[in-house]
Amino acid sequence: MNVGIIGYGRMGKLYHEVIKEMKFDIDFICDLEKKIDDVKSFSDYKIALDSSEIDMLIVATYGPSHYEIVKHAIKKNIRYILCEKPFTTSLKHAEEIIEVLKNSQSKLGISYLRRFSNAYSGLLDKLNKNKIIGDVKSIIITSGAGGISTLGTHFIDLSTLIFSEKVKSVYCVSINKNHPNPRGKLFEDPGGYFVLNFYNEKRAFIDMSDDLGLQPKIEIIGSYGRIEIDEINKKIIGYSRKMDDRDKPMHFYGLENQLIIDESFDFESLNVLVKKMIEDIISNEKLQMTPDLARDKVEIYSAIRKSFDSNEIISLPLEGEYYEREFMVT
Repeated sequence: MNVGIIGYGRMGKLYHEVIKEMKFDIDFICDLEKKIDDVKSFSDYKIALDSSEIDMLIVATYGPSHYEIVKHAIKKNIRYILCEKPFTTSLKHAEEIIEVLKNSQSKLGISYLRRFSNAYSGLLDKLNKNKIIGDVKSIIITSGAGGISTLGTHFIDLSTLIFSEKVKSVYCVSINKNHPNPRGKLFEDPGGYFVLNFYNEKRAFIDMSDDLGLQPKIEIIGSYGRIEIDEINKKIIGYSRKMDDRDKPMHFYGLENQLIIDESFDFESLNVLVKKMIEDIISNEKLQMTPDLARDKVEIYSAIRKSFDSNEIISLPLEGEYYEREFMVT
């Protein structure tokens, strides 16, 4: 397997490590600034792709460049393409790439790594098959300022994964302190809090306002119990009504909630999750993270930005200006 990497920042270097561990061959690394010893180097992605024969391409650049790079890679019929999130920075571009893919030999995966976590797949079994907290109704996620596109999009994807539902509408409030973007002056990613309204009356509240500086916490709430996840400290705690109380009316909120889970949450390292994602895309199985699912995250983020600007509830599907608008996010 010959692999090319475009973008050699933090994630590009991580992909390089994993590719070497998997005994694949690094054909080239393309980056505007960095030259890598003992590896063929380029600063222009078109020259890199046009002059190389590779089986897999890793796109680890900033978001605004993804559209052109991925589109060019598909036209070159590169068999496997892995792209960092965001898939694209406009909904229009996401749908254009999906259309180009239909008539190609390429297989495109997008890096939403929680979908490859054994810790989360095991939890989903407990939630959906064993109903340990009843029917999951609500998700609450709080996190320090990290950018709703940069970090928050992973929480949005996690919510859609847990619910297995599409978002119906969004309502958002900007709490943006105009902090300098750590990726440079070209980029902007305002913070705030927002509600995702799913079908079947499910909902997620995510607070990533720019006045917060705390570790992320994920709370999954069911009809008679709740789960609290601390990924950084690898801890999960769960509470639920007693078995005899589970069919009692919802307004009996004072009933005892017993401890049902108090254990380590072995959320895997980035290296392990990236390896699983690579194994997924080169397998003959259906992708766990398809371009259509990634397209939905672009639409949700665009709707969030529209709600920030309008102070209104935004229904999906998205149309008009915010369907086409590009955001300088990573």
